Amino acid sequence: MRRRRFIEGMAAVALGASSGVGSGSAGAAEPPAALLAWAQATSGRLPKLGRTDALLVLQNGQTVFERYGADHGPTTRHVSWSMAKSITHALVGVAVGQGKVDIDQPTQTLADSHPSLTLRHLLTMTDGLDWVDSRPNLIQSDNTRMLFGVGRANTAGYVATRHQIHPPGTHWNYSTGAYQMIAREISVRLFPQAKGPQAIQTAMAGWMRAGLFDPVGMTSAVMEFDPSGTFYAGSLAWATARDFGRFGELYRNDGVSSGRRILPEGWVKFARTPTVANIYGAGFWLEARHGRPEASLMGGAGPLDAFSAEGFHGQVILIVPSKALTVVRLGLTTGGWEELGAWLARIINGFPDSRTSA
Repeated sequence: MRRRRFIEGMAAVALGASSGVGSGSAGAAEPPAALLAWAQATSGRLPKLGRTDALLVLQNGQTVFERYGADHGPTTRHVSWSMAKSITHALVGVAVGQGKVDIDQPTQTLADSHPSLTLRHLLTMTDGLDWVDSRPNLIQSDNTRMLFGVGRANTAGYVATRHQIHPPGTHWNYSTGAYQMIAREISVRLFPQAKGPQAIQTAMAGWMRAGLFDPVGMTSAVMEFDPSGTFYAGSLAWATARDFGRFGELYRNDGVSSGRRILPEGWVKFARTPTVANIYGAGFWLEARHGRPEASLMGGAGPLDAFSAEGFHGQVILIVPSKALTVVRLGLTTGGWEELGAWLARIINGFPDSRTSA
């Protein structure tokens, strides 16, 4: 795709605040595809890509490439935006593994208004509620109104007022609101005795830390909460690039971290199984040659077993089991998702299949 001379020239440029992690192989050559991608990202040659603040590549659990943009580094916490949905999928999995949640039982918090809805419907965004996450005028978007407008004091309560316009399980519609309902539901199921916003927040934050973040080693991870005590399940998690990488590795390794099973058997398969839309499973985007209602991240240009956590402005945790890769990209891409997907595909395709690599 590019002459080797050009790649070697770009590799000689001093880039970013950090060039590796202690867990990587000492003296190992950095992958040319990642070096070239970082050079492209920081040179202005791909203007639609926007600003890239972090690029982290893990292969077989080892860091093979790590770079940061100006004013960022290994200890910088980055906002997840909608990558939080994937973290919420993991949190529900922890609760399922503890025997505290059944995702096929009707939700308690919507029993009066929507008695047939389950956590499975909400996790797969097939809830059928009247919801338009993003409109051309962002101020009128349901997500904006929930997070920053009339629904901000009680985000889940705002979503609960929506009418059912499709039978549950029959129609896919991207919905941050669905994930706010998940947050309220699991909070009620886990801590029914917690009364008041502060009590709910304290109980949930401690449970998240003990059940997911500490076992996976995500020491920087922080979830935000709304004024009612409901965590922002769809948008506002914070962590370092390395900790987002650890999260991706949890899913690449089928829910196991450091030899310990964190997520129940079959939970990662659930995340990767398409429902009504072939580009979405449960909490994760799937790779496909042809997407409906929209294209997948790499548009079929990368391995089809890839799946990803994705967030507003180009936050991505891309997991590729066939290549034993987890790639984390964090930054500010305002309108170039197609460019971003092609850029990531070039990185991924620069690595051999894990079954043929040494």
